[in-house]
Amino acid sequence: MSRSFAGDIGLLMQMPFKHYDQYAGYSHKDRLPEEYIIKYTHVMSYDKLPVDDTLKILNIGDSFSAVGTFSYQNYLAYFLGNRITNIAYKPGNNHLNIAISLLNSGIIDSVNCRVAILQIVGRETIWKLCDIDFNLLYEIPNVAKNYFEGQKFIPGLYNFCSFIRLRLNYDNPVYKRELKKAYFTHPFFSQKLYHYSWDMEFVKQSKVEIETAHENLIRLHRHFANKGIKMIFLIAADKYDVYRPFMKDNSLPVDTTTDGFSKIPDVCVIDTKPLLQDMVQNGEKDVYMLHDSHWSYKGSAAVAREIIRHLDIQNVSD
Repeated sequence: MSRSFAGDIGLLMQMPFKHYDQYAGYSHKDRLPEEYIIKYTHVMSYDKLPVDDTLKILNIGDSFSAVGTFSYQNYLAYFLGNRITNIAYKPGNNHLNIAISLLNSGIIDSVNCRVAILQIVGRETIWKLCDIDFNLLYEIPNVAKNYFEGQKFIPGLYNFCSFIRLRLNYDNPVYKRELKKAYFTHPFFSQKLYHYSWDMEFVKQSKVEIETAHENLIRLHRHFANKGIKMIFLIAADKYDVYRPFMKDNSLPVDTTTDGFSKIPDVCVIDTKPLLQDMVQNGEKDVYMLHDSHWSYKGSAAVAREIIRHLDIQNVSD
């Protein structure tokens, strides 16, 4: 089962979305040309730093910045007509610590970086902010290199076991919700929402953790501001959070853990939840991918335009 058809949720659920070609290809409908991305979005891996001297905008994100040509930073480069640098995502790292270590080590400064976009998915915002070490210096993170070390999978056996487990509904990592009306274009699942079970981990977060995250966000902003760099903290809303108002079950909890972040004075926080919820409310279908946990090209383009609203265009173009 190919991820290009099944999506990350489809793979977890062993759902053969490949059979529905009219839906499987929708997310690539308006994607940017591959040659444009190669020309304008400079992707760098953790082991190939320091950062390019021509850099004006730096993006450090998680899997929302690694969904292919329709990632939001690629649309940002396209709309600006300007080159940006994207630090390639690798699982297993707190990439906020990567950002701090690059700053502390002088690898990025106001000479080669005017804007730093730090993107983080909603469900990880609190704990990753709490986990920041503000004294880190840059080194190649071993955790990224060894993330899959010791994990040996036999694909056929693994898929068979997953199929049996899900058929028995044992430890299912994906929840299915009923929506009030059709918010997706799929011929069979247009009123179904599939999302990760851990999208609801926010119910376990304490008031102390939220307060610590709030304080660390202010401190993170100051670290960049003191170096003359504008920090944009971009919260990628979880699929569950965006579609929560449109579900039939009104008893489900609402995530408010990061609601106050966008109100912090002088700190540029873009919480994408209101933006994306407005799109859904106004009748836009497939804002997120049905078979995946990430927003579609529609969401990426909308988020890129929202980022531009917070930029000093002259400052990144001269």
